[in-house]
Amino acid sequence: MKTSTSYPKFTEKYASAPVIHVPQLPRDFEQIRQHAQEIYRARGGVTGMTLNDWLKAEQELKQALGK
Repeated sequence: MKTSTSYPKFTEKYASAPVIHVPQLPRDFEQIRQHAQEIYRARGGVTGMTLNDWLKAEQELKQALGK
């Protein structure tokens, strides 16, 4: 195993490597997810309407925030 003296060579080697940007979820993503789950439960937990639950939750939260 090499000592820390090899570390600068490693950083020099990859200094020109492309930067990968990871998309971040919006801050309100978790709120929408939780509200969509509440809608799902209120419907009796019937599957097959996930997208509708999500869109309804998003719309309701936007209205509540006055957006």
